[in-house]
Amino acid sequence: MQLESDAHENTVDAEPTVVNCYEFFETLFPASGLLDLTDGMYYGDDSIPYDEAQGNQCNWLLDEVGCTSGSRILDIGCGNGRLVAAAQRRGADAVGITVSPQQVNRCRSQGLDVRLMNYRRLGDDWNGRFDSIIANGSIEHFVQPRDILARRQDEIYREMFEIFHRLLDPSSSARRVATTVIHQHDRTPMPPAEVLLRSPWRFRWKSPEFHFVSLQRGFGGSYPHLGQLERCAASLFQLSREVDGTEDYRVTSEMGNLAVRKTLFSAAGFFDVWPHLIGFVARHPSQGATLLAMVTGGSWRWQFQGSPPPTKLLRQVWQYLE
Repeated sequence: MQLESDAHENTVDAEPTVVNCYEFFETLFPASGLLDLTDGMYYGDDSIPYDEAQGNQCNWLLDEVGCTSGSRILDIGCGNGRLVAAAQRRGADAVGITVSPQQVNRCRSQGLDVRLMNYRRLGDDWNGRFDSIIANGSIEHFVQPRDILARRQDEIYREMFEIFHRLLDPSSSARRVATTVIHQHDRTPMPPAEVLLRSPWRFRWKSPEFHFVSLQRGFGGSYPHLGQLERCAASLFQLSREVDGTEDYRVTSEMGNLAVRKTLFSAAGFFDVWPHLIGFVARHPSQGATLLAMVTGGSWRWQFQGSPPPTKLLRQVWQYLE
């Protein structure tokens, strides 16, 4: 697929908190055997091995967008390239984009076509190039608290769907977008944006405010409300399928946390991982301390626990509208 060169990758426009969090993850997660950072699919059986569940979710997404031999697939926020590699094994022409230099390096070392790019900067030469698009766990980073303060979240999500729409080939028989996105649950709404911008340590330990502010401080971004994406996609895409994956993400997070804690408290972790984590915290003190607290204390897992849990993970499939 002939697309514009990524010669200007070093000037990629991305939220620093988001870029930094994936630097942190790249330091810790691969050492723990975790290369895919999103939810797996367990089909109600949490005895399924972690890696198999990740493969199940990857195949579900590719099936939903009709990925077969010759398909042209764009993965926005491709992480360490699991979907891109799986699409290539099906004979597809797959391209990934990410704002993480570490992820680009890892993907390219595997021979994957992955670019260091912000989806909002995809130029006109990308128009109509794809049969389908996947955004698997990346949309949570697209709206920042300052955008909420400016009441721009609908505008940003609408622009996102407009970009998806122009990237798809209108003559393709597929023309689908698959997304996995954590949503705010109406029963436990996120605090106002001005609260999200405060330090988590100003709130009661393990209170909803503490957890939500920790998530924002560590990862950067916000979650859409239930129904918000569907409203912003109107006239561009129709929601054709929706699956609740919240319980799958709970199981994934529990298994991932066990692997991370095992690494952190092992001899290998002490000598090989902790020096890099300490270096990260020295460069990014507030974010680094928050991320360490989250991976050892549980703000990430908290959001998928309880009845009902504070958030809801939705897998959604969107069909292109003329």
